[in-house]
This record gives sequence, structure tokens and C-alpha cells, in this order.
Amino acid sequence: MLIIASSPYVKFCMKDFFISYNRHDRPWAEWIAWILEAAQYSVVIQAWDFRPGSNFILDMQRAAVETQKTIAVLSNTYLASAYTQPEWAAAVADDPESIRRKLIPVKVKECKPTGLLSQINYVDLTKASETEAKLLLIDSLKERIKPEIQPDFPGDIKTVEEPFLLDISFPKKTPERQKSAIEQIYQKRIQRLENRLLVLEGSLNAIAKQLDFTTNASDQIHLERQITVLEDEMIEVAQQLDNLRG
Repeated sequence: MLIIASSPYVKFCMKDFFISYNRHDRPWAEWIAWILEAAQYSVVIQAWDFRPGSNFILDMQRAAVETQKTIAVLSNTYLASAYTQPEWAAAVADDPESIRRKLIPVKVKECKPTGLLSQINYVDLTKASETEAKLLLIDSLKERIKPEIQPDFPGDIKTVEEPFLLDISFPKKTPERQKSAIEQIYQKRIQRLENRLLVLEGSLNAIAKQLDFTTNASDQIHLERQITVLEDEMIEVAQQLDNLRG
């Protein structure tokens, strides 16, 4: 019978992401970790998981090897740090052709990756709002992003070579086409609000779970306030959705 409950490796087994970052970018790293856990992913991050009494080097080794993917929090300080290089290098070595997308760089400050890192597509959060950053981060984890709405036809019907179509012409702006364009705008807005609602719901669920296991009174008050803020924002987003849907 295999017994794993007492194994020192258990806490890192089967985690989804290891967050690799430089200490100067800790706020970004913790924000990324929070958003991922709110979206029901499992995360290993030094700030939360490397506890007093543990072996830092061994913890880092397990985190890099025993997680599905590594997220590199890119900045100039990250790129210049000698300690972060082995972390992303381990992911590249394990997946040199990026077939499994083992390394996902997330740029949080203006910087210019060089060498091997310059060949890997990154997520750019440097000019995104908080809502945009959340969507960009979550979308980057998906294997494929297909739009919910059919893209506009990019061609011009007057250039079609079939003889029976050459004399056919349509006004550029018919009432039907105007209506269709407006409907697409509404659909895009609805989709953005629905995505926002999902992110808020994930954050709310994560905080509610944390509250269940929190015994400190001040921490409970802080978490309850966060829940109230999230609930208020969810109500506001839901009202905007109702207005758009008519």
C-alpha cells in the first residue's frame, strides 16, 4: 500500500502553476497568484508557501519541478537577477519546443527579454487596467481563444469574380447592417460583463473558503469587508447586464 500523507513532497504535488518572481515584484506576483486561485487554479508562490523551518533550495526545486507550468513575472529586476534564471530555465529545459507551454512569461513592467526568453510569447499587463489584466491573464492560460461573435466579413463583394455577382451592389449602411453592428457592440459588452462577473464570483468563492478556515477575529472582519465589496460590485455588474439585455 502506498502511503503519501507524510511525504514532504505532498504540498507541491499536482499544482498547476509556480510563480517565479524577483522580490521587487512581489505585489504583482501575489496579485497574479490570487487571481489564479480565484479562478480555481492551484498555485505555489514563495511568499505564501515557503514557511519558516523549511529548506528554501529544496522548496524551490520542488516548486519548479512538481508544477504543471511556471509563470515568470517579467521586469528588469527579474531579468537581471541571478536567482530567477534557474527557475525559468528549468521550465525551458523541460519543454524546449514550448509544446506544453511550460513557461508563461507575464510582463508587469517595461523590459526587453533577450536570449531564450525573447523567443517565447508573453502576456503584457503593463498598460492594462485591473479588469483587462485579469482577462488577459486568464485567457493566456487557455489553449485556444475563439471569439464568441462571428468576425465581420473582411472582403468587398464588388471584387468577387463570379459573373453573376459582378452587378450586385449593396449600400454600405443599410438599416439591417446598422442594426447588426449595434447588436455586435451590445454582445461584446455583454461578454465583457459576463467575464467580469465570473472573475468576481471566483474571487468571492476563494475569500469565502478562506473565511471558513480563519479563526482570528480581525482577519475575519477584513475578509467579510472584502466579501461585501465583491458582492456590491457583482450587483452593479449584474444590473448593467440586465440593462443591456433589456
